Amino acid sequence: MWSSATDSGPFNGGLERPAVRALVPAPLDGAAVLDAGCGSGAQCEWLLDAGAEVTGVDVSPRMVEEAERRCAGRGGRFFVADLAEPLPVDPNSFDGITCSLTLHYLRDWTIPLRSFASALRPGGWVVLSADHPFGPALPTQHGGYFDTELVSDTWTKSGVEVTQHFWRRPLSAVITDFSRAGFVVDRVAEPQPSSEALERWPDELAGLVGVPTFIVYRLLKA
Repeated sequence: MWSSATDSGPFNGGLERPAVRALVPAPLDGAAVLDAGCGSGAQCEWLLDAGAEVTGVDVSPRMVEEAERRCAGRGGRFFVADLAEPLPVDPNSFDGITCSLTLHYLRDWTIPLRSFASALRPGGWVVLSADHPFGPALPTQHGGYFDTELVSDTWTKSGVEVTQHFWRRPLSAVITDFSRAGFVVDRVAEPQPSSEALERWPDELAGLVGVPTFIVYRLLKA
């Protein structure tokens, strides 16, 4: 139930995930792709459908188990890994990396971005999404736009109230981290609700029209 509420829900399934997938370079046939912060495996399943050879990692053993069940028999490889630590993967072993709404849970992006750069082959790409730095201020936010600050947001999913803590940082800090890790920014997407999504989830998404919520970056290994 939790996975379906996320995968088919308005914010991930209807807003953020289509923007991530639109920036993933095609075709993916035979491409080795790492899904960093794979959760219950929705993105891994989509990558496998597109012909990629998929490795999924997540800090939660339960999520890794769910991703394994979801993609069983399809050739994916899954293991537990904390992105705050160097990834235990071979250098130059992936053509691309996806990372959906994960890095903003980390204060320091240095280690994961350097791990991504090391893991990618020449010409490799990263598509990652995060909380938008220009998003509306949250009740727990005390600093201004130029502060890097731990904030929290609370919502209800599948009847369960959830509070998530994540870091907000200015766009200049984000771009600096990308550059220092050896990436150049190729594309940026700022997803807005589609007409189809608004028709399906009017109560949840109508208030987000014209409002920055998520941001998606496509990075290329320099």
